[in-house]
Amino acid sequence: MRDADAQRFPDPKEGRQIIDVWERFVAGDGAPPHFLRDFIERSWWRCLSAGVDPGRTQSPLVLPGEERLLLRERHRELIEATAPVMVQARDFLSESGTIMMLIDPGGVILQAEGDPGALETAMDIRLMPGADWTELTCGTNAIGTALSTRAPVQVHGGEHFCAGIKGWTCSAVVVRDLTSGEILGALDVSGLQDTYNRHCLALVIAAGGRIEAQLAAREAELRARILDAGLGRLSRIASGGLLFFDRKGRLIRADARAGLSLAAMGIEPAEWRDARITLATSDSPRGTRSWLPEWLRPEWVDPVVDRGAPVGAIVALPRPLHVGTSTVAGGTGGANARTSAAQPIGPFGDVIGTSPALRQAVEKARLLADLDVPVLLRGETGAGKEVFAHAIHESGRRGQQGPFVALNCGGLPRDILASELFGYVEGAFTGARRSGMIGKIEAANKGTLFLDEIGEMPLDVQPFFLRALEGGEVYPVGSNSPRRVQFRLIAASNRDLDAEVAAGRFRMDLFYRVSVTSIRIPSLADRKEDIPALVDYFSRSAAKRHAIPVRRFDPDVLIAFDCYQWPGNIRELRNVVESMVLLTDRDVVGLETLPAEVAAAAQRKFDPGPTTGRAVGLEAVEREAIAQAIRRHGGNLKRVASELRISKSTLYAKIRKYVLETALQEVRLQGRDA
Repeated sequence: MRDADAQRFPDPKEGRQIIDVWERFVAGDGAPPHFLRDFIERSWWRCLSAGVDPGRTQSPLVLPGEERLLLRERHRELIEATAPVMVQARDFLSESGTIMMLIDPGGVILQAEGDPGALETAMDIRLMPGADWTELTCGTNAIGTALSTRAPVQVHGGEHFCAGIKGWTCSAVVVRDLTSGEILGALDVSGLQDTYNRHCLALVIAAGGRIEAQLAAREAELRARILDAGLGRLSRIASGGLLFFDRKGRLIRADARAGLSLAAMGIEPAEWRDARITLATSDSPRGTRSWLPEWLRPEWVDPVVDRGAPVGAIVALPRPLHVGTSTVAGGTGGANARTSAAQPIGPFGDVIGTSPALRQAVEKARLLADLDVPVLLRGETGAGKEVFAHAIHESGRRGQQGPFVALNCGGLPRDILASELFGYVEGAFTGARRSGMIGKIEAANKGTLFLDEIGEMPLDVQPFFLRALEGGEVYPVGSNSPRRVQFRLIAASNRDLDAEVAAGRFRMDLFYRVSVTSIRIPSLADRKEDIPALVDYFSRSAAKRHAIPVRRFDPDVLIAFDCYQWPGNIRELRNVVESMVLLTDRDVVGLETLPAEVAAAAQRKFDPGPTTGRAVGLEAVEREAIAQAIRRHGGNLKRVASELRISKSTLYAKIRKYVLETALQEVRLQGRDA
């Protein structure tokens, strides 16, 4: 029996023996047990049973130009997501003797890039756009066998079933929809036998993951638009709850009231949780007809169109009868309703703020939480990456199964980081614990491993971590026996990992594996409208932690905060708020406790001049902050007062004080014209 590596990779030295086995196999003698790799032997049997001609020398089918164009249009999104990979392949493979190909789920080649000479040679066997390379057409080959087995494969030389293809070596991986698991196509790297390299398989696996990530990011963006559309319609629809469907008719979200409404109608969860719908639109393929489950009435369905294209649908359920209004009331509610809207609940409850940039990041994180793929969190130090990582873990499928284990890779010497990651056995090195130590990877089994500052992982540690990530095996330091692990990776970095790869400080294959999906966490400077909510949250947290009364913050302090750039982001704001709360015994935290750097930033912004006092400078700050808030909210003074945490009467007084009436009228007129 071959070991795991021998099963995964071919051995070019066995080329002549494999040809001999193949000749006996097609003559009816079968194959020697355990001589061929298992998946190759199974593929040969499938080809023989299906009557594939072992003497075939090329693909028999090539679509005419018009049909190829139609096929490319059908798979336009897949091709667009693959474009960056193909551009790199054109350069990276230009003198390698190999080509990279994108294949549709039916085994037809859509696109090929790479070495010009290899592209020309490939035409001899019709390894070209429009050709059918399914296993039952061209026999055992990486494209067809990957699609047949739904697994990454490398097929070399004599392992091909058809005689005319045995001079080639190829590696392929399927490309999936990460949401549904549906096969969208395949990616292949092929060349003549002498170009064989094990790394070609790693290359297509990494590139395939990158394509899947591009598609997942696009799907997440479209789903976010559907949810935004739902939020915009809440005031215009029935109050029985909402169901959100994506453009493929899959249910992606149900709000809290939807389940109650459906239960009141006698519809069991099993009937709607996996619901699929089909909506025929002008862009649907010819012959497509709308289809809805029996319990779903057409008048409840409201298609969502964004930028002229259908992106999904919202189902507005009617208010159920005979259910108390306290349970499913659709009105605006009182104080409790307002508190609920302001303070998120659930795993993302610690992500405070309602700015568009933050909402987009949160929605993407919610959508990715249930996908079993690595996530890379990008953002500045202190922006809240670990808070996001915890929330993704808690709201994902693994959240209820395994632990959340965190490790910061920054600043740790190579040997210590290796021990922390992989663990070690007794006697592995001088000073090792007598019983050894379980590493963070193994501790995260069936859960989530969060690696902060992954960009600082030493280059010589990276291949060992990549092996654990790809193969699901970890070797503790000092041990030759692997331990099986299964974990979800969430990585974070404030470095530009693309630049780190270009500089040779971070492995490209590891980069593609850890960045299958990525979320950019906005800096505090990019979402300053969230500062009042964050200040309130941190003030209450500090009061609870130190057993002191809750302090309110003077509006002038919030205006000064708005002038500062917060290089330390959320972490810095939290520390400043806690410090100011502890430095006063008054109910209202005032300007006198402002840190010097924050006060200086407010003064610099408006440059009141050397003869002007601190109070005059802060008045200029306050005037500008009110003017900006008026512009931001289109002259809606209720929203301006809410953001600035002052009453409307105080706001009116300040508008008169700073002579902002004309500016207010101009903003309102601009809003009407728009």
